[in-house]
Amino acid sequence: MLVVYSFISWLGGNIAWFILPFYMKSLGYTYGDVGVVFSASTLAQALALLFSGPLSAKLGYKRSILLGLGLMFSGRAIQVAFPSLLPLALGGALVGIGLAFESPSFTSLLSGEVSDEKRHYLFSLSSALGTIGSAVGLIIAGVLPRWLTYRETFALVLLVIPLRFLVILPTRPVLNGGRRIKLRGEILRRIAKFAVPQALIGLGAGIAIPYVGLWFNQRFGTSLESIGWLFAVQQFIMGLGTFLLPIVADRMGSVKTIVAFNGSASALIALMPLSPSFPVAALLYTVRTILMNIVNPIWSSFMMGFFSKEERSTAMALNNLSWTATFGVGQFIGGFIFDVSLTWPFFITALLYSLSMAVFWETFKKED
Repeated sequence: MLVVYSFISWLGGNIAWFILPFYMKSLGYTYGDVGVVFSASTLAQALALLFSGPLSAKLGYKRSILLGLGLMFSGRAIQVAFPSLLPLALGGALVGIGLAFESPSFTSLLSGEVSDEKRHYLFSLSSALGTIGSAVGLIIAGVLPRWLTYRETFALVLLVIPLRFLVILPTRPVLNGGRRIKLRGEILRRIAKFAVPQALIGLGAGIAIPYVGLWFNQRFGTSLESIGWLFAVQQFIMGLGTFLLPIVADRMGSVKTIVAFNGSASALIALMPLSPSFPVAALLYTVRTILMNIVNPIWSSFMMGFFSKEERSTAMALNNLSWTATFGVGQFIGGFIFDVSLTWPFFITALLYSLSMAVFWETFKKED
């Protein structure tokens, strides 16, 4: 049921993520305005992550997911109903708070009673099906504007979120609530080892990644449908590759796998603004995205091994906080940088990605 939930969740989430910049552009908003709405969501998520982990352990992971879904539905409904800038930002903030409860609790619920040896296979299965769901969502978002307005396409997410409610309701909770986790020096040190490289990745990703679809459109005149198919194809490939990655991680070790894949992605994103044509840029971005994201379940599984069942939602929430806060800052900065240059955001992102992998390797090179 949780793997099915991943598929539906990523499908709806990527419809919204892909179409929102085009929805706002159709209303006359600038890159900077899009950055304000994106950053409102991620900064609200960052603030909520300060307390959502311990609160989720107290409420129970299943209840926290349902609470998060309710907040996300409310936020998206506001964005559909009131397309002026302030309601769009407010709706984004509600979505961000919902994610702060839903995402760490889902990871903790998925961990369940699975052993350390099997966890990265389960996480990869969930991520693979979620990624394929993402591809389906991107195809839908890219094709439907032929017949629907951007606003009507964006509104489809209001049909998907209730399906997530229905799927999560029958699942068995791992924690029934009532647990309290004290944030002391030892657990904070363990969390910080993962949080620092994640913060650097979040900052780099925020500067460039949310604007890539618009960048393709403005740099090469690529149609929305072509961009949607490009993103969908890379998601399908990534989903299939995620099934195989646990085998690679078993042979190379989790740390070497993460550094090798993310390090290669850093080089590829630096080459994107130098691309002479859309097919070259599309190939670079596709390979970069696959390498960067395919290791996420290995990263999460590796991290869960450092924490007890009761600590996991808190650890995951604070780790997500480090990525989300810097991602929000990056989105805000990136919108204004793109208004000035279509080249520099990619170079800055590549530099931050590379620095992140250097820190991660230095911290965990003896832990494989």
